[in-house]
Amino acid sequence: MQALQQRSARARAFGTARPLRKVHLCKASSPAVVTAQSARAAAATLPSLPALDGSYETNVAFTEFANWLIPGTLMVGRYPYVEPSRCTRRELGEQQLERILETGVTTFVSLQAEVPAQEEMKLSGKSGFLPYKATADLIRASLNGPPPMAIVEGLRNPMLDKYLPARKRPEQQPYHPIELEFCHCPIEDLGLPEKGPLATLIADLEQRILAGEKLYVHCWGGRGRAGTVGACLLAHMYGLSAEEVLERVQRSFDTRQDGGRRSPETDEQLEFVRAYVAGLGR
Repeated sequence: MQALQQRSARARAFGTARPLRKVHLCKASSPAVVTAQSARAAAATLPSLPALDGSYETNVAFTEFANWLIPGTLMVGRYPYVEPSRCTRRELGEQQLERILETGVTTFVSLQAEVPAQEEMKLSGKSGFLPYKATADLIRASLNGPPPMAIVEGLRNPMLDKYLPARKRPEQQPYHPIELEFCHCPIEDLGLPEKGPLATLIADLEQRILAGEKLYVHCWGGRGRAGTVGACLLAHMYGLSAEEVLERVQRSFDTRQDGGRRSPETDEQLEFVRAYVAGLGR
């Protein structure tokens, strides 16, 4: 907690602390819009996938609570902050968020129906889950570093420059701090996504990836719902078979060394992925 308070103080000193912004929801799109988005995505360059060879685990491993599916671009994992099973202390939650954000993650995607969107969560949380948006924003502001003094002081801008003496120092490099995005696309625990909302979600995640965003997709444990959506996204974007995406998801999850558990978690989720891929004609 002391570390977070220090970050908050630095963020205020840097002038980068800001009020909470509205959560960006994955909203439904019409079939025509989704089709057009997919067509544009097909023409774009996809991030590369690691080969399914002996080095695969090395390329996708991250921590005991998360792993990469697309290294450097798409990470799936557990609820990233305080929750009622494993991460029960704020200090540990802050450490987890910092490790995630240090990789360059820009967008958090929650698949949990048991908790509301981050913007809507009370400070006291719900059922043992504490909101992480404010904490993540503070850590990200600290990682962004200080803006140019002209921004901090609020003295120099193009309008004032017309009436002030010439600058004694050259213009500093443009300041482009990373601002986090937070999405909420709820699926019931141990459940299956509905086909319509899943198509919208897949199209949204694909567009975010192609726009250069780095995603952290999570449910509670990061293996059932997150594994299901991750497998469907890989099949959609890369044209892979059901067996290959399931192998990628499982081997990636195994790098967490979580007792040999399955990802996706249930037989129904595994069959859902196979049916989804079959519907793509793979």
